[in-house]
Amino acid sequence: MKKVIENFIPQGGKHCITNSLKQIFSYYNYPMSEEMIFGIASGLSFLYINQAHSPMVSGRTKVFEFEKKLAERLNITIKCITSKDYIKVLDITKSMIDTDNPVLIYVDMPYLSYLGMNPHSHFGGHAVVLFGYDDSTQKFWLSDRDNHDYPIRVPNGQINQDYHLVDYNEIEKARSSSYRPFPANNKFLTFDFRGYRPIDKLIIQSAIKETCEVMLNPPAQLLGINGIKKFSKEILKWKQFSTSKLKTAGVTNYFQINKDGGTGGGIFRKMYGEFLIEAAPIVKNECLFALGQKFIDIAEKWDDIANDMWQLSLTADAALLEKASASILEIYEDEKALYMTLNETIK
Repeated sequence: MKKVIENFIPQGGKHCITNSLKQIFSYYNYPMSEEMIFGIASGLSFLYINQAHSPMVSGRTKVFEFEKKLAERLNITIKCITSKDYIKVLDITKSMIDTDNPVLIYVDMPYLSYLGMNPHSHFGGHAVVLFGYDDSTQKFWLSDRDNHDYPIRVPNGQINQDYHLVDYNEIEKARSSSYRPFPANNKFLTFDFRGYRPIDKLIIQSAIKETCEVMLNPPAQLLGINGIKKFSKEILKWKQFSTSKLKTAGVTNYFQINKDGGTGGGIFRKMYGEFLIEAAPIVKNECLFALGQKFIDIAEKWDDIANDMWQLSLTADAALLEKASASILEIYEDEKALYMTLNETIK
């Protein structure tokens, strides 16, 4: 059996889940930019995670919290389905493709050979879209972030394929992985667009208010602006790491911040700034243009931190930690003031 969804058009993009959602929305004739998807889902966040193999920062909300919030605001249904039975999941996936429904799935990245990742760099929250399969060749048609007009950087260089033909066994390992953080666990999404509510002023205001609240009043010291401040302190403790762990921390956090890691640039701050600029005429508030540009400016400061992290991964030069700590503390002050201003502006 072979089936490829003819009307599905693979697209490249900035961030895995927003790009995957953008493709699904476009396929069902509800086109929306990645930035708008990210903004109305209140996707912007900050988290400092002190894991054993390497500390890690994150600039967006948790897997499926993001998708759930998007569904609520648009009055659609997005279900996250998971099962320990991969054969069952495989049958459902093929059935969806047979009925011309592309499948948004979560995968553990090192199992996809085209990404060329370290086999121990597990991340099961990566979203891609399956839109075809061939039992005779044991291949799936898979759309990731790269595209002919959107090359992305991976450890072995650049990739820019409109789609990838991926072996069944790779997909099974990638989907069934239970490695943390964000284990894939055979998760996939289904969509029901009945009741779709077009984006309006109230949706955007609600989304922005929630982002400001989460960032300014986080429930834990590792989150929001508190997390940024903690990052500025914790990074100084990295001096105690072995050379190997220091280099790992550098490369890990480079990809968590820089656009190469799928953040759109500046640990998602650039995408959020572009969302505010796109939202300004809908809300009819010109102040959002200026505030959006300020987020883009902050994104550039975060990218400077990412560059330090890259150098750290190459040299393990602990002197970089002092410089980065001071810069992160400045970003903390900038972001705190910016969320307060944005919160007042949107009221």
